[in-house]
Parts: sequence; structure tokens; C-alpha cells
Amino acid sequence: MTSWIDFWDRPNAIYVNQRNLDAHFECLTRDIQRFVPAGGRKAVLDFGCGEALGAERLAEGCSTLYLYDAAPAVRKRLRKRLAHDGRIIVLDDQDLRRLDAGTIDLILVVSVIQYMAKDELVSLLRFWHRLLKPAGELIVADVIEPETSMLLDVASQLRFAWSHGFLLPALAGIARMFFSDYRELRRKAGFAMYPAGEIIGLLRGAGFDGAGLPANLGPGRHRRAYKGRKASALPLAEDRAIAMDQSPASLSAKVQLRLPR
Repeated sequence: MTSWIDFWDRPNAIYVNQRNLDAHFECLTRDIQRFVPAGGRKAVLDFGCGEALGAERLAEGCSTLYLYDAAPAVRKRLRKRLAHDGRIIVLDDQDLRRLDAGTIDLILVVSVIQYMAKDELVSLLRFWHRLLKPAGELIVADVIEPETSMLLDVASQLRFAWSHGFLLPALAGIARMFFSDYRELRRKAGFAMYPAGEIIGLLRGAGFDGAGLPANLGPGRHRRAYKGRKASALPLAEDRAIAMDQSPASLSAKVQLRLPR
């Protein structure tokens, strides 16, 4: 196994049981609903959506909810589970590339950027800028700051497990993960960390007014979240270069786009 896409395209021990998965997405969905309240009419793109167990609830605040994940097995499960809901569209790489510029109100990027190189993040930030409407917003969440120990992540997971009644399975899952290829993959495939100033600088460089949010989205309260509001159009020549040379399909072939949502 050489990529995060491969990791998420097969069974793994990130979520130790269904209670863990349900609790995780319940927490995440509740936090996201602050930006997508029920009764709204936003066009929303959840980029790197994972299993998206709260998609139907989020769709209550959307005209259209687009779900994109780079892992084919994840997309297949999403299509099977959500085919009945006309408000939700599951995108593959080609579908994502075909989205029209200036048509999305909100882009959610939760637990994604730690799995891509910095130059790939810069290209995607410009691509997301192009997709957004003039007053559109980008939420980048679950960002890990430098020097964050894996032990801090473990402690956070155990607190969450204790409060939701799956502590013993969580302990067993951490033991399985310790002896799996996860740590080696994290070392080889990369695991990016960013200080607040750098993230805000990257947002501004892509044409956003960037700022930190008071709290992260999801269970990892020690991680950070940021909001970027579309400030202005990128220079025409640069925007054309992004559209022609840095399409989502070509980016997704390079970027390792899955992580524990």
C-alpha cells in the first residue's frame, strides 16, 4: 500500500465499530450545520467527504449537496446509500472537473489537507476559489499544527470513545493500528501540518480573506479550523492555467485525498 487512497479503499481500523462511526459523524454533522442551517438553499460541495453519514441532514439546508471522495469504494457506497435523495449528487473526478465556475456557495474540506503536499494544496485552493460564487466561503477544518504528537490524537480519540461508550473497542483498535502499516504509510505518504499563520497566508494567496474559527469541526478539538471568504477573482491568465493544467482529475491523481473524517 503506497497511498492514502489505497488505505481508505480497503477495510481499516480507524473507526473501531459502528458506534464509533455514528458518533463521529453525528458530532461532525452537528458542527457543519452551523454553516448549512436547515431550510437554506445553498449549493454545497463536501470535498473529501468520506462516508458522509450526515449527508441527508445537511441536504435539508441545500439546493444541491455535492459529495466528492477520491476513494472509488467510498463513492460506490455513497451512491448506493443516497441514490433516493435527489438533492445529493456524488461526484467522481470527471464530474468534479465539469462543475461550472462561480456556482458553489460553500466548500467543506474537513480532514483532507494533511494528506497532500503543499503545492497540491495551493493548486486546489485556487480551484476551489474558481468554483465559488462571489460571496462564497471555504471551510478548511481538522488542520494539525506542527509538533502535534500522535499521542495527543490518541488521547482525544480515547476521551471521545469514553464519552460515547466504546472505550474498550477503541483501545483494541489503537493496538491494531499500532501493529498495522498505518504509521509507515503516514511516514512515507506524508502527513502535513500547518501553523495558523501559514494557512491564512495560503488562503490569502489564493484570493480568500482568511481567518481562524473559534473551534474545530468534529471530535478533534485540539485541531484547528479556518474560513476563507472569496475576496476577488484571480488574474485571468492564472485562472485559465488552473482550469487547463490543474484540473481536479489531474490533481486527484497526485493528491492523497482521504483521511479519518
